[in-house]
Amino acid sequence: MNQPSNNTATQPRSTLREQLRGARRPILLGVAGDSGSGKTTYTHGIRRLLGNDMVTTIALDGYHKEDRAQRRRSGRVPLDPEANHLDLVLEHLGSLRAGQPVEIPIYNHQTGCFDAPQIVRPAPVVVVEGLHALYSQFLPLLDYSLYVDSDQDVKWRWKFERDVHLRGHDPDELETEIERRENAYKRWIDFQKVDADVVIKIHESHLSALAHQQYEGALPDNCYHMEIIVNPSELPLPPLNLPVNLNGLTTLEAQPFMLASVPSHYWGRKVNVIHVDGIMPLEAMQLLEENIMALTGITTELEARVMTDHAQNSTMRFTQSLVAWPFLGRISALLANGDGESEDYDT
Repeated sequence: MNQPSNNTATQPRSTLREQLRGARRPILLGVAGDSGSGKTTYTHGIRRLLGNDMVTTIALDGYHKEDRAQRRRSGRVPLDPEANHLDLVLEHLGSLRAGQPVEIPIYNHQTGCFDAPQIVRPAPVVVVEGLHALYSQFLPLLDYSLYVDSDQDVKWRWKFERDVHLRGHDPDELETEIERRENAYKRWIDFQKVDADVVIKIHESHLSALAHQQYEGALPDNCYHMEIIVNPSELPLPPLNLPVNLNGLTTLEAQPFMLASVPSHYWGRKVNVIHVDGIMPLEAMQLLEENIMALTGITTELEARVMTDHAQNSTMRFTQSLVAWPFLGRISALLANGDGESEDYDT
């Protein structure tokens, strides 16, 4: 991938978006995790950095065997793989990888019923998002894998707020279901993180624990401590610099922020663990995203715009970029190794 330049006359001969348009097959990204863990947050980050026109998302909720009313009667939870048409998922992933359209079943979370299926034609990048997206039978078809592993308290709060306010669930019924689901999560979902290329762990903010004597900072309510566990690799990525004004660290107006990288072991393999907490400076995040978008080839102001409400979303927004960057490197490597027809992209 080319490093961005301020000189428009020396722009890359071929951007990543252009190469993806000429690729021989779609690139498949699997994203797994519990319901309410934040999976969609990170697929949105990849969409933003590549462009909406480059990404198709397949939600595996449509492959449930029972709708909400049927589950109430049967007592089964959708986390049980036997409660899902995983054989159909496998068939559809094979077709999508081959560039063929598929008829995807659709589950409507607001009504709790199945809607009419939809014909989906694969975009250059296909995101496969769901409870079982990283099951062993799917991994050979995936080019990259991501697991979102939120703390129980964070996950339950997000799920409760989403399902009550956006999906119309009864609060009392939902609380009972959430408690019942936790054993099912440990049995059928949690183990998938062992095979993921990237694992995102989401905790409440830890910054106050680092203070001496008394914490004097101020953080928004939904500020989190993010751990990004990444398999080390030698992907063909250029340097990606994060500009930070060090003078700002010594002023009374300094915003609390932490960034650390810790070489570690995770489930028997060497990994790098990146810790992010606090409020990312807007200028630094804006330049970071602009550099990534210059590499991918996004040019429209709408897609390149950084949200102004950065204080309440900065750690997650920054994490999206950290997660997307090695994925973009994997795409570049696949294209360079013959999965794309264009060969003039410098690495």
